[in-house]
Amino acid sequence: MDASIIITARNEDPQVLEATLAGVEATTRHLRAELVVVDDGSERVVECRGRRLQLVRNDVSAGTCKARRIGAELAAGPFLVWLDAHMSFGTGWLEQLLVHADTRSLLCSPFWTYDLKRCMCWGADIRWSSTRDYFAGKQPGFSLVHRTTEPDLAITQVPMVIGACYAMQRAAYEELGGFSPLYRVWGLDELDLCSRAWMAGLGVACVSFAKVGHLSRAAFPYAVQYDHLEFNQMVLLHTIFDTDTIARLGAHFSPLPQQPSAWLAETDLTPWRSLVQAKRRMSDVEFFRRFSPEVLAG
Repeated sequence: MDASIIITARNEDPQVLEATLAGVEATTRHLRAELVVVDDGSERVVECRGRRLQLVRNDVSAGTCKARRIGAELAAGPFLVWLDAHMSFGTGWLEQLLVHADTRSLLCSPFWTYDLKRCMCWGADIRWSSTRDYFAGKQPGFSLVHRTTEPDLAITQVPMVIGACYAMQRAAYEELGGFSPLYRVWGLDELDLCSRAWMAGLGVACVSFAKVGHLSRAAFPYAVQYDHLEFNQMVLLHTIFDTDTIARLGAHFSPLPQQPSAWLAETDLTPWRSLVQAKRRMSDVEFFRRFSPEVLAG
């Protein structure tokens, strides 16, 4: 088997999901690839079938990050590819990713529009904000900014992935510990995995010619709240960085809202933090100097 393609879906429009599955089948039928679909607690049960397709359902949503983790645990291939359920595909997209499978880096495709006519970005930069202003759509913590300059090379290192098409050699993914088992609902799972990939010396890269489109939507088909995002920010901060960084950046989250504070109090971060810290090959200062220098300036 060449690859395992993992699709997570929650309350996805059945026609959109069907188009995604058809697109995967049409562009990978000549390859040895399996498809794992994780129905993450959709209100309307996902129904799909295929010769190479395995479907699993979470009766209660585990959240995007945990659903991707579940899909990886079920997959059998040596190369793992994670997709959103609302995607389109250009010819040879998977082959382009497979060419670079032995890099051990976390890979992404560029972020194309759903009609595959315009590329929105090639990976993203990491940014830090110390502002909480929900009315202005701002929260403290890390976020991303699209990289809109087309690279010259077939594969280019980037701070973080974007585009809802991510891939990694299974052995490297397992060495890293996989997607976080602690995140809630949605948000920061890509940034978390990318930060850990850099910290562990594996790196992150965008494969320029892997043409995959993403259907952009005005709203999520399920509830996403600032409480979930702030909890995820705190998990990222408290598991990836050292104690001095936690104290300095954590002050910008104070006062932490009641709900994420309660979730944090009942979550044992120690096992996951220990695993993450054991993989580190890069210091906080090195990480911020390279990817988010405003943190050092502040």
